Amino acid sequence: ALIAGTARKINRGVENLFTGLILDLLQKEMEPNAELQMTLAAKRERKAELRMTLAATKMKLQAEVRKALAADDLDEIPPGVSVEFLVTHFDRELERLFPDKYDEATTFVQLADWLWGPPDSDGRRGFERPVDLFGHVRMIGSSREGKAGVSLCTAIGQRFPSAVGCATNFISWSWRYSIKKFIRALQAYCAGHNNTASGCFVWVCFICNNQFEWLQDGGKDGVAEFGTNLEKIGRLTCVVDEFLESQAVYVQRLWPVFEVFAASSQGVTIDVALMGVTPQQLAREPLSTFSRGLVVDVLSTTATDPKDEQRIKMLIANDSGAANATNEVVQLVLFDLISFLIKLILKSSYLRDGS
Repeated sequence: ALIAGTARKINRGVENLFTGLILDLLQKEMEPNAELQMTLAAKRERKAELRMTLAATKMKLQAEVRKALAADDLDEIPPGVSVEFLVTHFDRELERLFPDKYDEATTFVQLADWLWGPPDSDGRRGFERPVDLFGHVRMIGSSREGKAGVSLCTAIGQRFPSAVGCATNFISWSWRYSIKKFIRALQAYCAGHNNTASGCFVWVCFICNNQFEWLQDGGKDGVAEFGTNLEKIGRLTCVVDEFLESQAVYVQRLWPVFEVFAASSQGVTIDVALMGVTPQQLAREPLSTFSRGLVVDVLSTTATDPKDEQRIKMLIANDSGAANATNEVVQLVLFDLISFLIKLILKSSYLRDGS
């Protein structure tokens, strides 16, 4: 009951904050006016209040990042794989390897089962008969004491050098996503930002982490690894799944919520790629329709690794006040990003129609 009550309060607060902005956008009147300026000012004031509330949490996060960076090379940007490669090679190779079961509904969780075996209760995988996608199983890398097994990104870079480069976008997402829909969302993101798919290199944990280290050898410090990679790449792209008819998977998983909160706290650039819904569709919907699908309750979110879940919640939700503030920060960021996309679509339509 307490959680439900909190969710209702947060939902009302967010609706009040953004109603003026969305209504203004839906009227296709893009000239600045006093009402819009007041709404934006209220939003800025509320964000400032939240920053003060979360000051202690931010200090803990920043300390974690500084500690990790002290043992790393800040100048070395992690490698990412090009969106073009995902479209032209990754998807097609999966169709070739798994012709009878890879389809529109296949998720990254299912692909992990096919490649590395099913997980145990702690999320570890057996790797008993791993599938050698792009040669990542047989290749020997610089880690794991000479044992075979590298990241998919490393293997791809060996066979397709132009497909791997310094990551331009840290992707915040969920392994529960459809692979095909995820790739299309990134492709649409590139087109919408006037980026070539060949020049957009995305850091995707499934592809860029060495899963032999993470899922077989016992893993690394996920919070520290995330913090250093985010700091080095400098841009977080949230791939948010469909949320008009039900709650988005994105806000049900702990890692995406944590990633948005941490990026906001660290002042990292954040943008969004929509999966399964377009800004044009959102512009036709009342605010209440999609606000329900983006309600955040960090205490009810889950992570595959129990140790990750415990540690992250201690950082950003160690009491009810911190948890509620985290919920509101993440919701504000997501609503801000999505309303900006709607504004661009409506402005484009307004200018095109000449009205």
